[in-house]
Amino acid sequence: MGLRDLVTQWVRPKAGALAVKASSAGPVVAWSQVGKPKWTPRRYESLAEEGFRKNVVAYRCVMQIATSAAAVPWLLYDDSGTEIDRHPLLDLLRHPNPLQDGMAFLENIYANLQIAGNAYVEAVPSRDGQRPVELYALRPDRMKVVPGPAGLPQG
Repeated sequence: MGLRDLVTQWVRPKAGALAVKASSAGPVVAWSQVGKPKWTPRRYESLAEEGFRKNVVAYRCVMQIATSAAAVPWLLYDDSGTEIDRHPLLDLLRHPNPLQDGMAFLENIYANLQIAGNAYVEAVPSRDGQRPVELYALRPDRMKVVPGPAGLPQG
């Protein structure tokens, strides 16, 4: 018994076994070979490319959340609970670096946080080293946490 006979027996049962309807198309068998899956490499660049840039639904969701979160205004209060309108920290968040405004910077941070699960910011200190004067969003895939002796991050 060949494959054709086996399939014919299965597709066309013997008379009396089942009610058979007449068909002008005849019996049809779908035959396919399932290939091996091609997995995306587990690297940030590959996952971000396939799951974020090439997927319009994921891109829209991530950017909608990032844009909405970046639009929330930052407020600063002193110890007595009075709101402070002018402060170097608020100015830094409005203009973090010469290449981005505050909204684009925060969108970048929030998008990195959603895509990679981590977000890193480089704070460029002033000449006296007392406070940061510029902030830059760093790519999470290029960062590596260096543990310190107490188990906390050292760098």
